[in-house]
This record gives sequence, structure tokens and C-alpha cells, in this order.
Amino acid sequence: MRFKALTDKGNKRSTNEDNFYIDEEINFFMVADGMGGHAAGEVASQIAASFAADFDFDLSNPLASLSSLTFSINREIIRKSNSNQEYMGMGTTFAAVIIQDSKIYYVNLGDSRIYLYNRNNRELKKISKDHSLVGKLLRENKITEAEAFNHPQKNIVTQALGLDDDLDLDIGEIKVAKDDYLLLCTDGLSDMIKKSKIEEIFFKNNQTEAIAEQLLQESLTSGGFDNITLIVVGYSEE
Repeated sequence: MRFKALTDKGNKRSTNEDNFYIDEEINFFMVADGMGGHAAGEVASQIAASFAADFDFDLSNPLASLSSLTFSINREIIRKSNSNQEYMGMGTTFAAVIIQDSKIYYVNLGDSRIYLYNRNNRELKKISKDHSLVGKLLRENKITEAEAFNHPQKNIVTQALGLDDDLDLDIGEIKVAKDDYLLLCTDGLSDMIKKSKIEEIFFKNNQTEAIAEQLLQESLTSGGFDNITLIVVGYSEE
């Protein structure tokens, strides 16, 4: 298994409020996209990364561990928000996975995304659910994929860590095949590159490093309006 993680502040932002964390020993990967003024978004996403780094995962029950971690991060962000006026209202998206044997265990809050790409069928499949206004409209078949990509309100998030005590986690597991690649990314990538272009980049490259670098470059070339963070994992690459 090989992986490559990249992050960039993009072309328009002065700071990078994204964070990511990887634990190679347990094949844990996460991205977080912070939100809030006075650089508070960076604080929220850093809390997510720090808690993940210190968390004692129970690999006999990965989904329970991911759920516990997510709620722990949420409580800490709320606690910090309440203790410092500059941090009030801060939050972060959170997309994380544990890869174990032939399964991906995942959790998602917000509009960062988790995808699987299979080299045999050349298909990119989104396995996470967006907690966003546009995501809801799309699931209710009120707009098309093309309309969703260009929707003026696509940045309205309906759930994120740090905003509420109650969380409706997008959590589950999915089988991973030999020729699968995993992509975790913040919306700085998914808002800039259409699904067909992401599929094309995966198809034309056969190494995680090259795929990740081209995805980042394409996001920047397409505008780079937001911070961009991505992790590409080649499940069968050695």
C-alpha cells in the first residue's frame, strides 16, 4: 500500500485552514477543512488532527473507534469555542478512514469527501455523503450533478464538527478491491475538478504520487479558490 498526501493554500486564500493526519501503522487517513473567522478554522481542523494522533484506536471495532474519535473532537472544539471569544463559531469538516484487510471503514461530517476509484472499470465512486445544502438537494433529485457542481450555494454546510452537540454521522464500511485507489479530499479539490476529470487523471497515471500531484495541479489551474488537501492511497501498490 502506497499513499501521497498534499495540501496547498490555493490561489486566493492567505492562510491554509485545512489539516490532514496519517497513521501508517493502522492505515488511518483523515482530512479536515476548518471554518470560522480569525484563523479559528485552522484551530478547529488542527484539533481534529491532534486528537486523531493521540487517539487509542480499537482495531477490533474500527467503526466504534471512528465514532468515538469524532464525538471527542466535536466536544473539544465546542469546549474551546466556549472558552475563547475569538474561537466562537469555529468548526471543521472531518473525513477519515481505517483500511483493514479488504475493508474500508469510514466516517464523514461536512462536505469533504471520500472516493474509491477502480482501475478496471475506470469508475470514481463517492462513498461519503455530503452534509450540505446542495448535497441534500441532489439526494432529493431536485438538481442534477451538473447543477450541483456550479450551484451558487454549494459551500453551505449543514453539519460540521464544533457546531452542535448532536451529530448525524455518515459512517460505514465498504469492501476494497485489488485495483482500488482511495481519495480523501477537501472541497478545494472537489469544487474545482469534475468527476470525469478526476477519473481521467487516475486512468492516465498508475502511481499514487503522480495522481496526487496532478490532482493538486489541476485544482490550482482550475482556479484554486479554496485551500486544497488530498490523500491518495493505492491499495495494491507496494
